[in-house]
Amino acid sequence: MTARPEPFFSWTARRVELRESESAVLVLDEVVPVGTGTARLIATRVDDVDYIALIVGDVADGHDIAVRGVDEEALLVEGSRTESSPEILIGLRTAPSICGCDTRHVDSQLCLDGPIRTMIASIGVRSVIVDWYHVISAVV
Repeated sequence: MTARPEPFFSWTARRVELRESESAVLVLDEVVPVGTGTARLIATRVDDVDYIALIVGDVADGHDIAVRGVDEEALLVEGSRTESSPEILIGLRTAPSICGCDTRHVDSQLCLDGPIRTMIASIGVRSVIVDWYHVISAVV
């Protein structure tokens, strides 16, 4: 058996390769101040549902960029607290919405296909790292 050399391995995360041909029409693309630096706030709209992300650091042609979901209302606050750069923060609504956007939905869209994947691919990211295993409860 011949295996392709793979620089990334994790039991709880998955690497997702993005295609250059994927692109989304961004309805928002602004540079915003966060913490001591700046970030890029992007959004797209698909079927009357808005998707928003905060891009912290330089992700152009980036590989293995961390992606995580955060509360949409705290997106800029979380972006200023980020410890790893570059990173992509996806805004999630706390209230149930039309798209049902929760962390697992975001992971599914990134790994399979969906508006969040095309939005991220449209800014030039080559691959992202998505947590595949989320701790729901701790055993005491």
